[in-house]
Amino acid sequence: MRPVLRLCFIMLLFAMALPLSAMAASKTYVLLPFTVNAPQSYSYLSKAVPATIQGRINRSGVVEGNQGSAKATSQAEAEKARASANADYAVWGSVSVVGNECTVEIHSVDKAGKTWSKSDQGPVSALTTTVHRLSTTLAREVFGISSASSPSGGAGRQPVNQMNPDIMVNETGQQQVYLNPQFRYQGSGANDGSRLRSTRIKENMVDMAVGDFNGDGKNEIAVVGDHKLTIYEWEQGGKLKQLGQTTVSQSNLNFSMRAIDLDKDGAKELVISTFEEESNRPYSYFFSFKGNKFSTYAERCPYFVSVLRTPPDYMPVLVGQAWDSLKLFTPGIHVMVKSGNKFSLGTRIAMPEGANVFNVAWLPGGTKGERIDQLVMLTPEERLKIFQGSGFTLIHTTMESFSGSATGMDHYKSMPGLGVDRNYQLPSKYYAPMRMIAADIGRTGEYVILLNKPISTASQIFDRYRFFPQGEIHAMYWDGVGLGLKWKTRRIRGSVAEIDLGDVNNDGILDLVVGLNTSPEIGIGSRQSMITAYPLDTTQTDPNTPADLHDFEVNPGR
Repeated sequence: MRPVLRLCFIMLLFAMALPLSAMAASKTYVLLPFTVNAPQSYSYLSKAVPATIQGRINRSGVVEGNQGSAKATSQAEAEKARASANADYAVWGSVSVVGNECTVEIHSVDKAGKTWSKSDQGPVSALTTTVHRLSTTLAREVFGISSASSPSGGAGRQPVNQMNPDIMVNETGQQQVYLNPQFRYQGSGANDGSRLRSTRIKENMVDMAVGDFNGDGKNEIAVVGDHKLTIYEWEQGGKLKQLGQTTVSQSNLNFSMRAIDLDKDGAKELVISTFEEESNRPYSYFFSFKGNKFSTYAERCPYFVSVLRTPPDYMPVLVGQAWDSLKLFTPGIHVMVKSGNKFSLGTRIAMPEGANVFNVAWLPGGTKGERIDQLVMLTPEERLKIFQGSGFTLIHTTMESFSGSATGMDHYKSMPGLGVDRNYQLPSKYYAPMRMIAADIGRTGEYVILLNKPISTASQIFDRYRFFPQGEIHAMYWDGVGLGLKWKTRRIRGSVAEIDLGDVNNDGILDLVVGLNTSPEIGIGSRQSMITAYPLDTTQTDPNTPADLHDFEVNPGR
């Protein structure tokens, strides 16, 4: 009888184990890419939103899912994808953006053909919250989970695409923030290399540029004050080693500086526009610094001179503009032509009214979808006008102001034929526009334009208060309706004098470089300057990595 009892005991254990194994069997699902009804810049949400949902509802041994590759727009397509993945459920949906509002829809279907659908709506800036609410509802009503899991996806999982903590997408103070799901930035402290600071320069900064000026294959920093031009090398610890210094003009004030490789030998020349303080008559100077020695590349030029990147190839072009005693700028921007040791005006470039060599920049339309380039122009009130098409149709004007330069020219306006009575008439002030940089930083095909956003309460009351105590660098993009905010730096203490893009410390990583004037409260004579830089490490980018949208806002809130 013992063998019979033993067999019965084994069968009893097997019968008891059956319900336990049935309970342990987890539900499976396939999560399909979402349909995105929005401007091209939101296309990454097709995979980013499903990745967020997956991180919220996955429970080991209870509910487990994977992302599919085929997009579904109907129940039949979803059922086909579910069967192909041999899953219990298929989940799909859509994201629609209209203005500042966003609608998210989620659908599911199981093996028996039972369907479930929910939608939620909210501001674009709160997309994360909307997705989290729907994920919680999906987990509870479809998979029987009382609450969604942590967005981190469990202990030990490192968040993907973490950005430089000094470049932020909102101001909620969260520890994990994201610049762009196509970027991964690392670092979370002030001393972790996410922000670099130089030693102080004991003079006021008018302009700054980063580039290889001496021809050694490494980048240097060019800084101009009111009269002097100095070249520095960034050394370990942010120490600035002076390589050379020269006086641009003893009588004129420096107004703007641009860098361009005029002779195509790999070393950039520096073009500095100056003006006579009484008449505002311009003179531009051209310097070479090959071999760490200053030399004059060309004679001083009686025009305002700058550098523009023009379509269709967007190569840097030296441009110039004549002076007008009343308007400052004679209408017409021209390509500069060199003859011997002199530069003169050449072919005129088509531009809208009000454009000059300093206040315009082209924003390429990118490589995705229908390419439409925009021309961005800074108005005298420092707002941005956006023009489109060969006829330069005005399509957008910002309400906010940008640039915020402290370098300006006084000039008196009068009617033609009538003189100017300087005893009674107050002069107008034209401030030098800061550099507007259009760049595809992550090489994703989407361009942003980098701008300084000055912040000051006093400047809203006093028109000529220009030494802003704080600033932010904004990366703006064209969203099909206007300029949207892609990302921005945290508040920068000090008065921003100029921005540039370049590997400032020659470590192989592109930097957002910001020149600052400091200590304005002590007085003009005691002003100092310094340089701070934000590494943009795009080498860690993995465009196929799903983004964790935890604490991520598409449009930063102000």
